[in-house]
Amino acid sequence: MQIQGRKVFISGAASGIGRATALAMARSGARLFLADINQPGLDQTCRMCAQAGGEVCLARAFDVADYQAFADFAHEVHRGYGVMDILINVAGIALFSQIEDMRHSDWERVIKVNLWGVIHGLECFVPQMIRQGRGGHIVSVSSTAGIIGLPWHAVYAGTKHALVGISEVLRYDLKKHRIGVSVVCPGAVNTGLVQSAEIHARQGAGDTLRRLFVKVALDPERVADIIMDAILKRKFLVITSPDIKTLYFLKRHLFPLYHLVMLLLTRIMDASLKREG
Repeated sequence: MQIQGRKVFISGAASGIGRATALAMARSGARLFLADINQPGLDQTCRMCAQAGGEVCLARAFDVADYQAFADFAHEVHRGYGVMDILINVAGIALFSQIEDMRHSDWERVIKVNLWGVIHGLECFVPQMIRQGRGGHIVSVSSTAGIIGLPWHAVYAGTKHALVGISEVLRYDLKKHRIGVSVVCPGAVNTGLVQSAEIHARQGAGDTLRRLFVKVALDPERVADIIMDAILKRKFLVITSPDIKTLYFLKRHLFPLYHLVMLLLTRIMDASLKREG
C-alpha cells in the first residue's frame, strides 16, 4: 500500500513510536491526523512534521480511553476530511507489578488506555473505511508482552495479548474489504514509556531496571521504519527484535525449553524487584 497522499490517523503521537511514525509518514507524503493526551508534546510533533514537509490536517489532545472524546474527534475528521486510509493505534501505558501489589484502579487504568483506547479507534474509524470500499490498513502496537507471558506484566500482558487476538480476527474479517491488518510486537524501545512506566518494586530497583532497559532498547525511529514496511508489504505479525523472535520460536516449537527460560526470568525479576516483607 502506498503512503503518499493517504490519510493517516496516529494515536500516541506526542512522543516515542507515535511521534517517530508520524515523522516517517510526513516524509512519505501522508496527510496526518494526530492525537495524544499530551498537548505540548503533540504540538511539538506537529511542528516537526511540518519541518519534514508533511501535512498535519488535524491534531487534538484527548484521552483515548474517553470514548466520547474519540468519537467527537472522528466525527470532525469524517465531516471535514473524509474517511481514513490508515489507522495506527500506538497510545499505551505500562505497569510492572506483582498482583498482590496492585489496586483495582491499576487494572482499570491500564485496560482503559491499552485496550479500550484501541477499541475506540477501531469502532470510530473502521466501519467508515469498510463503507467507503477503498481498502486501507490498520496497525495496532502490541508488545513482546502480547505474545510472551513476561513476569510482572499481568495487566499489561492481558491488554497486549488482547490486541494480538483482536488483530488476528480482523486480519480475516477485513480481508474481503481489502483492509490489511498488522500487529506490531516491539521488544525494548527507548521511549518516554521507559520513564513513565509505573513499577511497584523495592526502593531503587525500578531505576536500575530502567537503566538496563535503555541499554538494550531500540530507537523509536527504527520501530517506525518497521511499521512503515509492515504497511507497505501487508505484514501481519511483526516482531522487532531478534531475541524476542527466538523466544517466541521456543514458545511455539520447543515449549519445555521456553518454560525453563521463563522460570529463570521470573526468578531474576523477583530477586531484582520484589519488595521485602
